[in-house]
Amino acid sequence: MTTPSPFAPSGSVPIPLREVESELARQVSAQHAAREHPVQLARMSNLVIFCDQREQAESLAAEVSKVVAIHPARVLLLLGEADAQDAAVSSAALVRSRHNGTAVDAVSELIALHAAGPAVARLPFAVRALLVGDLPINLWWASNQPPPFAGALLFDLAENAQQIIYDSRGWLDPTRAVAATSHWLDAFARALPGGRWRVASDINWRRLKAWRRLLAQALDPTTPGGAAATTTELLLEHGPHAVIQAWELVAWLTRRLGWTVKAGKVEPGIEIRWAFEAPHGTVSVRIRRLADVPSEIRQVRLQCHVDGRPATLAFRPLHATRLELNAEGVEAAPRTLSVQPVALAELVGRQLSDRERDPVFTESMTTAQTLAQSLLK
Repeated sequence: MTTPSPFAPSGSVPIPLREVESELARQVSAQHAAREHPVQLARMSNLVIFCDQREQAESLAAEVSKVVAIHPARVLLLLGEADAQDAAVSSAALVRSRHNGTAVDAVSELIALHAAGPAVARLPFAVRALLVGDLPINLWWASNQPPPFAGALLFDLAENAQQIIYDSRGWLDPTRAVAATSHWLDAFARALPGGRWRVASDINWRRLKAWRRLLAQALDPTTPGGAAATTTELLLEHGPHAVIQAWELVAWLTRRLGWTVKAGKVEPGIEIRWAFEAPHGTVSVRIRRLADVPSEIRQVRLQCHVDGRPATLAFRPLHATRLELNAEGVEAAPRTLSVQPVALAELVGRQLSDRERDPVFTESMTTAQTLAQSLLK
């Protein structure tokens, strides 16, 4: 096993940790000297990003400029290669133009920190010395390791953070991960010393916004005799790595409709099945994995009655900018919903500026935990 080389994003200057602040100041001065107008150093918060794969770190370094165009921040990009040979904490600094579509006379800071092996545990100490003290702290946990299983490293990085952003897409062992996440969310949301608030957010939840809107319109539980009151079967199909996205949608929908889980069974990598008790009887719910399709929900099919006649409501993406609802078995015009594709950087940038807790997300994750526990019995 060879010692990994220090991580330094393209354009950054490798620099000893103790000289990072002076190097940032030098680069800001150079930006001033190169322009006719004064340059503003833009930052609304500290954004700490942790990842554990070098390829991912390089990709995130390129994405950071898009994130800070939405939410200006001092960015500390951490690469912790725990499975590699021990390598002491190294650092690199970069000041670059912040492009927001209207002006470029603003710059943002990127500090890259790298460690490998046992030295990864020392990254939080390096971070503390580089935070801007009077700004909020946000942590983007960009690892595939679910936060409940991340241990002391996440605890130390998030010690004073007001917000954690994570992405459940691609989590391994989704049943155990979902079962633990609701409890972790509750523990993290407890107030910091001094009564300060904390928020934890899953990027996957933001990806579901259009799906939740269309399903809510079609399955209004207050409509007497409608689809919600006659459903007998619900099927969600998804691409690879999107099982938790489908899981969160099931949790949100079944909670909204007042269904209670009775039993569940899982075929790993193929299908998850639950039996629910609804006010009108038993409902079968399945989440099925499809191969060779994008990593997202591909279809929601609901067997029910519409105006007293058997029908299937089929929800599916027409393309990247539109969701469609077709009522099969009855005469009804398709219903569509326009969708604005949102890249990962924009999802994160929007979440950084969203400082309020989302009670619907929290409640849905409590239901998701109950569904997971039914599979672990």
